[in-house]
Amino acid sequence: MLKIISDNFQQHATKIPAFCDGMKAFDLKHLLFVDSGLSCDTFNIIYIHRSDVTKEELVEALNYFRLNKLDYCIWVNQESLCSNVESLFKSFNIEEKASEVGMALDLKDYQSISDEKYENIKSVKDSKTLATYANIIAKNWTPADQNILSYYEKTVNYYLDPDNGIQLLIYYHDGQPVSCVELFPSDSKTVGFYGFATLEKYRGMGIGTTLLTFALNMAKDLGFKNAILQGTKDGLNIYMKFGFKDYTTYYEFA
Repeated sequence: MLKIISDNFQQHATKIPAFCDGMKAFDLKHLLFVDSGLSCDTFNIIYIHRSDVTKEELVEALNYFRLNKLDYCIWVNQESLCSNVESLFKSFNIEEKASEVGMALDLKDYQSISDEKYENIKSVKDSKTLATYANIIAKNWTPADQNILSYYEKTVNYYLDPDNGIQLLIYYHDGQPVSCVELFPSDSKTVGFYGFATLEKYRGMGIGTTLLTFALNMAKDLGFKNAILQGTKDGLNIYMKFGFKDYTTYYEFA
């Protein structure tokens, strides 16, 4: 399961930049890094997926962002965060900033749930609605992160291409867009949930839970076998309630 989680994470980070003008994805042997064309640590990432990463690889990735004066962050899971990596981080004054739990759900163990509130959920099918989706994510920062809006403007054609299999969902409360999630398939069996966000004013109302069950129903109906996500500690109880299991921890460094 760890490989399934890591593969989905890697593809989500690199697949879009690899096809979009002005973006770049670099795949080294033990790590990958992505330049979104923006100075934004949400989309400019270094992902270390092997514990035997070399100093030369890490230096190459770090120098790329530093020489181009771009903001970035580093992600590594607990299996790859060995003494070698920690030593390299220390030598470059790189510090841990946050962590998330890598979780997965075997969808054969999930029973679809009905909810009349599903009528408040809509799929993104055009550029105008994609901008609405992006705005929900951007508003999770104060002020709203304009780099988020720019990223989705640059990637609109990819997200709206049905051949890519990506599903973007928006929850509307009293007609206002307040929550969203992305379903990203890495193969015919596995789908990852990303960009799961609810505007602060509307949290604690069950909106996120309703959107999650709708997304799980959709994933199961589409024939996926595994659903994965990286969850914050605040959401662990909700995810575990629906059968997600904790497999690893992802650490963010900067």
